[in-house]
Amino acid sequence: MTMGLIQNIMFIMKQVLHQSLLEVKIVTIPAILLLSILATVSCKNKVDYKIEVVSKNKKPNIVFIFADDLGYGDVSFNGAKKVNTPNIDRLANEGIVFNNAYAPHSVCTPSRYSLMCGRYAWRTWNGHITVWANDPLLIDTTRVTLPKVLKSVGYKTAIIGKWHLGFGAPGAKNWDDLKGPDFNKELRPGPLEVGFDYFYGIPHTGQKPNVYIENYHVVGLGKGEDMEVVLDDRWKNRPTYLDRIGVPDHKFIGNVGARYDHDDLAVHLTEKAVDYINKQNEEPFFLYFAHRNVHAPLKPNPKFQGISEIGVYGDFINEFDWSVGQVLDALERKGLSENTIVILSSDNGGVKHYKASQFIEINGHKINGPYFGQKTEVFEGGVHVPLAIRWPDRIKPGSRSNAIVALTDFFATIADLNDVTLPYNAGEDSFSFLSELLQTKPEKPQRQSVVLDATSGLMAIRRGEWKFIAGQGGGGIHWDEKQNISMLPHKWNYPEDHGNPPGQLYNLIKDTSEATNLYYQYPKMVTELKAELREIEYSGRSRK
Repeated sequence: MTMGLIQNIMFIMKQVLHQSLLEVKIVTIPAILLLSILATVSCKNKVDYKIEVVSKNKKPNIVFIFADDLGYGDVSFNGAKKVNTPNIDRLANEGIVFNNAYAPHSVCTPSRYSLMCGRYAWRTWNGHITVWANDPLLIDTTRVTLPKVLKSVGYKTAIIGKWHLGFGAPGAKNWDDLKGPDFNKELRPGPLEVGFDYFYGIPHTGQKPNVYIENYHVVGLGKGEDMEVVLDDRWKNRPTYLDRIGVPDHKFIGNVGARYDHDDLAVHLTEKAVDYINKQNEEPFFLYFAHRNVHAPLKPNPKFQGISEIGVYGDFINEFDWSVGQVLDALERKGLSENTIVILSSDNGGVKHYKASQFIEINGHKINGPYFGQKTEVFEGGVHVPLAIRWPDRIKPGSRSNAIVALTDFFATIADLNDVTLPYNAGEDSFSFLSELLQTKPEKPQRQSVVLDATSGLMAIRRGEWKFIAGQGGGGIHWDEKQNISMLPHKWNYPEDHGNPPGQLYNLIKDTSEATNLYYQYPKMVTELKAELREIEYSGRSRK
């Protein structure tokens, strides 16, 4: 049995036994059987015991609405004029908006990993990119995760929507070293092994197979007609999943009846989320509603088509706003609004086309607001995201915060909210911003800087008003590593290239568009930020 698994078990037991707001009764574990439990866990990779938790103080429910590719400028509360998002604005106006919120990663999978684990995803085998249909589960099942923390203090946990963190494991049942998990059979390990009680959703967006999955199984699979993956030719001979070979074009053949229609996705998943809320009773719950909007393909439901003045992209935003409204209304009807924390954010910045760095807009609508760049890039447009949080019981309506926060920080913040002390090997890059959320005096160290990355591996760090990019360009798709310097953390001296300094330094307060590179004007700041970035990369953690 691994040390990580033992620490995970001890963490869960500690929180159950010492949670100050709970009366706990362990119903099947005599103390003398602890060694038997550990042996059982070692053999079966699961904890074979039951914990009954009785709440004295009503814990808040938590609903996290996670948009896909929603840009900073795609919501009215951040100044959008060409699109109107009344339901999202209702959430923002009744709570707090964070002006400096970051997805520390510029694409889907890494941001989802950092949210679940409170840890930068480039610390994993997957690095800076997304996982594909034939990749295994990215999260180590022995790791303490956000849903595991919540389950340890009595929450029911569910994910509805986009997973995009892989299924299965090498050597596990139903695994093929080339084709990955067998979608005709049990897909495990997956969401349930990292702390969720229930999963209904899609494996990813923008790649195949286009199917719904409920817990371990694809929904609607017909007997006698299996799905089969046809690998991209470039991937047929890769030695292991650790070899990342660009963006694959895998195909799936067979079982047409199990495939969803893209224009039904948002409505169907919203109905599932509302149904989940309607079924909740006494226990606090955590609903992670990982939306598919506004990720391509841009295919809103017919009832939302042709509404927006900017075209189908605006229609897709309108559909997402409708979905948010349905969730808020469901909470209201159930009488849960006052004691439910509702969070809305996005996994990365918006995107129009995967081209060189630019300000992107559609028919006058600025997708990423005032920020330069887009998804896959380390420029602000790729990582600066909308964030609004409502909790009527505790958060002052109409609040705004300029604090630097990251998706990574929800791990520590929600643990802090529940008086959970995280073990050293969990949430390594997560800082609680509970005091900022509730506008109280901070009792724990606050985030001072955030590390950002592009899909190429180009790194950046923001601290206060300053942002340092360790190379040239934005590092996204079509960024040519041969034509741009990428500064390695262990190397200090680089020559100029093509008349440009080796790195970039911007004052984001005075220069939100990252137009004026101050690399040579402030050498001391460059040195400080470069050193801090190197320390965070090599130390394995940023939370001390």
